[in-house]
Amino acid sequence: MTIRNLAWMLVLAAQPVVLLSPVQAAPVDQAYDRAKATFAQRSPLPLDDAVLDAPWVQAPFDQAPFTYTYAEIEANWPRFMRGLQLPFPSPEYLKSRYQRFPALFRDLRYQDDDWEQHSRNVLEVWQAFFRGDLRHARDLGNRYGGYARVPAMVSQIIYATYLAPTQTQKQQLLQQSINEMAWFGENAPVLPGEELLEDDYCMVRLGFGYAVARLAEDESVPAMLQRNYGPMVINAATEMLGVEPQHPLAMSLYAAFEANVLRRVGKAAGRLTFEADSRDATELFETSVKQVPDLAIVRYEYANSLLYTFREDQAQQAIAQLMLAAQLPAEYSMEWLDRAYARKRLKEVQAWVDSGMSFARFDRKRRKFMNKADRNLYAVNQPPFLVD
Repeated sequence: MTIRNLAWMLVLAAQPVVLLSPVQAAPVDQAYDRAKATFAQRSPLPLDDAVLDAPWVQAPFDQAPFTYTYAEIEANWPRFMRGLQLPFPSPEYLKSRYQRFPALFRDLRYQDDDWEQHSRNVLEVWQAFFRGDLRHARDLGNRYGGYARVPAMVSQIIYATYLAPTQTQKQQLLQQSINEMAWFGENAPVLPGEELLEDDYCMVRLGFGYAVARLAEDESVPAMLQRNYGPMVINAATEMLGVEPQHPLAMSLYAAFEANVLRRVGKAAGRLTFEADSRDATELFETSVKQVPDLAIVRYEYANSLLYTFREDQAQQAIAQLMLAAQLPAEYSMEWLDRAYARKRLKEVQAWVDSGMSFARFDRKRRKFMNKADRNLYAVNQPPFLVD
């Protein structure tokens, strides 16, 4: 059995059985309903407009080196997207998608057939994202609508992770992004067997799964269970791997979440509660690192997974991965922020090792401080959490 078929069987098995009348029982309609159901949420965080509307801080780097023309973006797209693997928004691509998904066409601010202009609109949002103008990218993409929402959502997720000053704002922005991604999955449903739409299938699930994982990584175990974060992340990663078995960020997403489960509840409870496995939490990173050795996010997530799974026993290996990540070149904003976090995390881990404290105690102190002070310790423009 192929991994593609196995993943789709898992998706189908996880969905509720719905008995339909003969008039309603078209198999393709049922399949699309199941695809949409993969974006269902349980007890999502309620949104607070006051938090969501708070000002955004500026990215702490010079944007000039990351300011690209549309032609340069197109020429470098495969390179920029070696990890995300998102499709290039060409006029032909957008025409086919807007004709396939009328709801996305109706979402456009300008509802016409000027596909060249629609492509330029989406590229304008990507241009702002690449240079690090994240708030502008988010707002502009939402104004244009349609596929311009994709770089808008990516911009918000990256800002929430690396620049939002408080844990509260980080979580609120991530929850809003999850809701947006679920809207996209509802209005542009794709089946895993549609080979011409594989990139679209993975695109939405990657954004959804990554945002949920970032929201869940420091939540309490009861909250993780209540809100169904585990299945939401693992299913999204499994669905991607079923379509694209070598997707580097899908492998990283799956492995990193399993490691986070082991971090929070231990190996025995992790196996019982989430079926988390220490091999899955680390071995998939070996493949991912070989595919994209120059992505800081894969290396620092690998380092974290080594710490979460093996703690003191793999501290030096984790430091080695963080040191590699910390010296990688950055070609656009997200890569700069990934590298900046790797450098910050390296300082934290080195200080912990020098302290002689157990990793479990260090990790508890870090989470306690983050929650009590309402501080987003993943924000690269804030000091690292250092222990003596």
